[in-house]
Amino acid sequence: MATQKQTTLQSGLQLDAEAQKWGELYAKEEKVTLKIAADPLNRQDKVVPVCVNGYNYFINRGQTVQVPKTIALLLTQAGYI
Repeated sequence: MATQKQTTLQSGLQLDAEAQKWGELYAKEEKVTLKIAADPLNRQDKVVPVCVNGYNYFINRGQTVQVPKTIALLLTQAGYI
């Protein structure tokens, strides 16, 4: 019988593998060039974190970047661009 620690480790490894799979899929997607403006009400907020299916993106405000189309769509829906 697996202990709770072993089960937690297995679950964590499964989540890592799933996130890696999604990251590889996003890497193959068409890229979109975008720029997220600085937040005038919160000047110290310099990074916009985006997590999709366990895969993280950290987008610097004020910089032009290329992101997968899925990430750009989420940022549009959230009102960032």
